[in-house]
Amino acid sequence: MALRLADTRYGSGPLLVCHPGGPGMHPHYLDPLAALADPGGRTVALVHPRGTGDSPRPKGPGAYRPERYAADLVAWIEREAGGRPVDLLGHSHGGMVAALVAADRPDLVRSLVLLATPAYGGDGAEAEAEAFQRARRAEPAVAGALAALAAQGDDYPPDDAALGRLIADVIPLWVGPMTPAVRAWQARLARWPANTDALRHFNEAVFPRLDAVMERAADVVRPTLVVAGDLDGWAGPGHVARLTRSVARGTPEVVAGAGHMCHADATEAVTAVIRQFLDRKSVIHV
Repeated sequence: MALRLADTRYGSGPLLVCHPGGPGMHPHYLDPLAALADPGGRTVALVHPRGTGDSPRPKGPGAYRPERYAADLVAWIEREAGGRPVDLLGHSHGGMVAALVAADRPDLVRSLVLLATPAYGGDGAEAEAEAFQRARRAEPAVAGALAALAAQGDDYPPDDAALGRLIADVIPLWVGPMTPAVRAWQARLARWPANTDALRHFNEAVFPRLDAVMERAADVVRPTLVVAGDLDGWAGPGHVARLTRSVARGTPEVVAGAGHMCHADATEAVTAVIRQFLDRKSVIHV
């Protein structure tokens, strides 16, 4: 059964629905995307996935399966958009959810943005990400983040608040240069809890078979923008290329000097390319 998701909205006009990732990160980590809102032109609706933000926390086995996330999002669109198609954006794990919705319910999706979305997982993807991190270990902020990760070890933090603080500590691994704007955003992250159950389920049950889940991208027929940073070890240029080949109508975009959280470390560049894509699609019937 789908859960009734909460949301946060910016602007007014046609809906751009944004699904966060993590999974389990507080949805407001995507707040920089509010720059896409236009009074009278576009509403950015940031949904709160199950177990995060103001949405209810699910219980029972399989509560964090990808299909459950997708069912929640379908129910939200049907309720909040009245069954009319929306522009849909997903970041990271949220891109996986958005791709599943676009594949299963093209009637609800006008266009799709896959932002820093991994095309595959497993040992190979993990090795690639670790290689990216090692290549930057001379940067003081990256060295500090690697030390925080090593200190945590293989155990998960004891509670959701501690996981939120750990995510903030390791943010330098997921961004480009630590600018003042990124540091201010990082400080906000430290105050937001993250869902440990959701992250554990993804790491143990979904990430090893992510290749199979993302095969569903081949069923996406709507215009799709695939965008990520060139410093993204989890969803960078190789992932962009594979996803662009997978979808029927894909447009690739790689942002220079940006990491996995490219919406935060390259906000102007990322929002500009997304806005251009959405505006272009506005004159095309799909």
